[in-house]
Amino acid sequence: MSLGLGAVFVSVTTAANAGVPERLAGLAAGLMNTSQQLGAALGLAVFSALATARTHGLLAGGATAPAALTGGYRRALLAASLFLLAAAVTAVRTAGSRGETPAPPEPADRPSDPVSLGGNR
Repeated sequence: MSLGLGAVFVSVTTAANAGVPERLAGLAAGLMNTSQQLGAALGLAVFSALATARTHGLLAGGATAPAALTGGYRRALLAASLFLLAAAVTAVRTAGSRGETPAPPEPADRPSDPVSLGGNR
């Protein structure tokens, strides 16, 4: 997992800073780092709360401690996988979109006087 995260962080940081003017590079990098830190903290809090709630519910229902912990982790990992799936779908649908309007296509080369196509008469 650590090898994959290293590759992901480098490519995400590169993509986030692509096209940013040099005078705004520090702002873009700071925004990226803050987003990563807040996302990790919020994700840990949400998934820990899900696991804890499920574990306590199973323990109250008479489950053994190992079974309750397994059930709690299962719930948290299922939620995490659903979030990951939603993120992947979002990433695929928005890949390459930066809100830029494409340039109009160049007109095809064509003669300005269609009568002159037949040669000199």
